Amino acid sequence: MKSKIKAIGFDFDGTLIMSEDKKAQAMVEVFQECYEIKKGVKKEYQKLIGSGMNRDEKVKSLTKTFLKREPTKKELKLIANHFGQHYQQSLNVCPLFQCTNIIKELKKQVKFIFLLSLENKKEVKQVAKHCGLSKYFDEILGGPNSKLKNFEHVLKKHHLKPNEVIYIGDSNSDVIASKKEKIKVVLINKKFHYKKIRKELEADFTFSSLCEIPKKIDQF
Repeated sequence: MKSKIKAIGFDFDGTLIMSEDKKAQAMVEVFQECYEIKKGVKKEYQKLIGSGMNRDEKVKSLTKTFLKREPTKKELKLIANHFGQHYQQSLNVCPLFQCTNIIKELKKQVKFIFLLSLENKKEVKQVAKHCGLSKYFDEILGGPNSKLKNFEHVLKKHHLKPNEVIYIGDSNSDVIASKKEKIKVVLINKKFHYKKIRKELEADFTFSSLCEIPKKIDQF
């Protein structure tokens, strides 16, 4: 018997807002400010997109690449704070995807709807509020907790079974994390390799954009 979907989660960066390129540029500016390093930072940061790493993990990876060492706790905090400021400033224009009406339609049909990001939770809440998105979500989750920990939180707090939840994301790590928790996952893939991607990653559903997602929950 098919389980009724009671909750839906949305990835933030790359799914609801086009922000990854802005975040890459923000990291370039941070490394230039802190270490006078600019060359190659954007390229290395882009390699980490979709990896499932939170901000601190990305900073550690970049520091190892460019400084050949681990960052100190003080450096980690400094870089994270600098990046957070750039992140919020760069999204003042609110680069939202179209079809945010999907959120409104699906919200009416489920018990709980949540927004999830790997970025700092406090900053994500501020950006979502600024862009007029926070009002649609019952809970906004983010770093430093991993997506797995946040999924576990959602299931436990709201007394949900994994097959009663659908998560909508745009990266391989979204699919992998969802599958580890046995949560159904929708992959927004813009490369049009639906069958191949779905087979390799075992996404439950694959669409080219947010606009293609069914508006009726019973279609999942």
